[in-house]
Amino acid sequence: MAGTAVAALATLTTIAALGAPSALAAGSVTIKTSYENSPISLNTSDAIGYALTNSTTTSQTVTFTDTLPAGVVLDSPIGTTNTNGTGSCTLATPTANPGDPSITLTVTVPNKTASGAVCTISLGIVAGTPSVADAPLKDAYSNVSPASVKTTAGGLVVLTNPTLDFTAPTNNQTFALGQVFDANFNCAATDPLDSIDSFFGTDDEGNQIASGAPIDTVDPGIRSLEVDCYSAAGGGDLSESINYKVGSYTLTAVKKTETDQVSFKSAVPAGKFVAELIDAKKVIGRTRLTVATHRTPRIMIKPTTAGEKLLAATKGKTAKVQLHVAFTPQAIGSGDSQILPAAATVVTRNLKLRIAHVAK
Repeated sequence: MAGTAVAALATLTTIAALGAPSALAAGSVTIKTSYENSPISLNTSDAIGYALTNSTTTSQTVTFTDTLPAGVVLDSPIGTTNTNGTGSCTLATPTANPGDPSITLTVTVPNKTASGAVCTISLGIVAGTPSVADAPLKDAYSNVSPASVKTTAGGLVVLTNPTLDFTAPTNNQTFALGQVFDANFNCAATDPLDSIDSFFGTDDEGNQIASGAPIDTVDPGIRSLEVDCYSAAGGGDLSESINYKVGSYTLTAVKKTETDQVSFKSAVPAGKFVAELIDAKKVIGRTRLTVATHRTPRIMIKPTTAGEKLLAATKGKTAKVQLHVAFTPQAIGSGDSQILPAAATVVTRNLKLRIAHVAK
């Protein structure tokens, strides 16, 4: 955000009004601090700008040290920018590092005829200490040369951060496939000048999860959920992420009959089964079943007439087939909170079928 903050400072509408006051004596240079945003949130990138005006008829080189407001340091990257009016300030390369609480600058300011407007030097900053009772924090000029330079410090209000309370689900919690479980989180402003712009959860499938709405349990595996909270006044944000696990379904009590039929049981939530017997990539039997509620149905797959012929043509006493079961859970939630499975969940089992008879 530092680059954006520094660039935006160039367009501050207040800069045009920061020129040298007419009451100042001739032969003076003025420097005035401005901030891109105030108030800002803790740990939020911002920019500090120094507006310089030369009211003399010759260019002036000034050097000054500015100690940033309490708890404010140079951002990473610092992002020093020289923004000009109709003329051009010349900035000597400053010696500073991210995290420094002050900076020394040497700037050559063109004469009043050449400039005609204010030019600014801006740098990225970040605040780590909130203002007491929202009173503006001030920067402080020192080591100003020449002594005739006039300086005016600026004020920056730093807000306390909102609070984010993320209570459910908990990290590494485990859920059954299709289990309905609602997320629970809340975000609240702690500063009287602040308010909450928005807060919401986003999972790894891209579903937007509202507090009180169900999480994704229709896609098995390791899932993640991130909750973000955005400050309206200070521009800050808080974020917290957790992982949770959703189980799949299993095939139990797999049986084969003497007539080449295969059956199995599986405990599942509401949803749809498509169960197939596959021989050498060819489907030799298929059964579809819709399950209206959580239960453990027994599903029977009988070879089709064409499937029986394929089995009969198999040399030997057995045929190697694959039991291929795809289950698509029913969507959970409703309206904007509805979550659809990304895809069917597939479980397979390799089987050997006895060739019981030859199809007619």
